[in-house]
Amino acid sequence: MHMQSINESKDSTISIIENLGLDLGVGELYLQVQVLPKAPFHILLGCPFHCLMSATTEDFPDSKQLLTLRDPNTGKRYKIPTCIWTNNCPRCKKLGQCEKHKSSSEPDEDF
Repeated sequence: MHMQSINESKDSTISIIENLGLDLGVGELYLQVQVLPKAPFHILLGCPFHCLMSATTEDFPDSKQLLTLRDPNTGKRYKIPTCIWTNNCPRCKKLGQCEKHKSSSEPDEDF
């Protein structure tokens, strides 16, 4: 399968993980996940996920974001706070953005 990025580049997936259990703090969700050989993210929840979960976001001036998901089976809504991805890197916290993460389009060697 070919995946198209927001910058219109195309990558071929190398595998699919069927029924991957993922717990976002709202109970376990089972996802069909396409695996890319290198990507600048651990997991990317795209349009199919957002549509299925009726996802909405609230963005705040301090860069925080609140993700609201609706369980398609029960209709129950869950609010999940997000965090800035560079918060996981001590160098980014100190410098604003470190050399390793200066371009989010370059794959991280840790993946």
